[in-house]
Amino acid sequence: MDTADGVADLHMHTTASDGTCSVADRIRQAGARDLDAIAITDHDTVTEGMDSRVTKRAGIELISGVEVRADALETKVELLGYYIDPTDDSLLELLEQVRSSRRDRNRRIVDRLRDVTELERSYRDIKGTADGILGRPHIANVLIEAGIVDTVGAAFEQYLGADGEAFVPMERVPAGDLVQVMQAAGGGVSLAHPGRIRADTVDGIVDTLVDAGLDAIEVDYPYDEAPDVGYADIDVEAAAALAERFDLLRTGGSDCHGPDSGKFRIGNVRITGDQLRALRERAGQRRTL
Repeated sequence: MDTADGVADLHMHTTASDGTCSVADRIRQAGARDLDAIAITDHDTVTEGMDSRVTKRAGIELISGVEVRADALETKVELLGYYIDPTDDSLLELLEQVRSSRRDRNRRIVDRLRDVTELERSYRDIKGTADGILGRPHIANVLIEAGIVDTVGAAFEQYLGADGEAFVPMERVPAGDLVQVMQAAGGGVSLAHPGRIRADTVDGIVDTLVDAGLDAIEVDYPYDEAPDVGYADIDVEAAAALAERFDLLRTGGSDCHGPDSGKFRIGNVRITGDQLRALRERAGQRRTL
């Protein structure tokens, strides 16, 4: 898509998870890029300060969102919830369950790293220095600081990735349960970046998610900047074909993590006003906006 045709970037992270910017930073950046709307989609958490499903700040429509890993057909997928109620008890309970699993996993990863490398720092120490939710990218930077690896890519290849020496699988919420909770919280639910699913084909996965009530699929995404080895062969055109085949709404976004992240691309990927309105209307059918 020509960015001149788009008005909204619906995928970005803040310091509440693994981004480098605050919500206020995101509002300023959105204004500088002439965006009408953005969604904050931090991992496993509703960003602090988001107290309603949607609000206007400095003329920008700010959408309350979240990105959560789930399991579909024994495969990791990520689901994006949009226009979610940040005070919904069932949603908050599920997100705390996911974060607890993540904390346990990170603790075990650090323990393994201390066994197989010369890392001396403890989990408590590493967690205490991380902004937002500690994740594998934070741990990768710790390995760089310790002189154990030279790059984040090397950290994942040798230690943190699926074939790494310190890899620990993460427990995942059943995708159908997650769709149900997000929608009960008033949200529209989209399958994030299908081209980043580790599967030969995603047709069966999408079919399963549609049966669970999936609303949308993330069509517009910087697939050309994502790894392709071991992942489904899905680009924007293929994702659009999936959306049409399964009669799903289209979402899209840059997956921007902010300056100094290697993924500072807010507004580089956008959806149209019509696509945004369709998503807003779908969420409005669940709870009045």
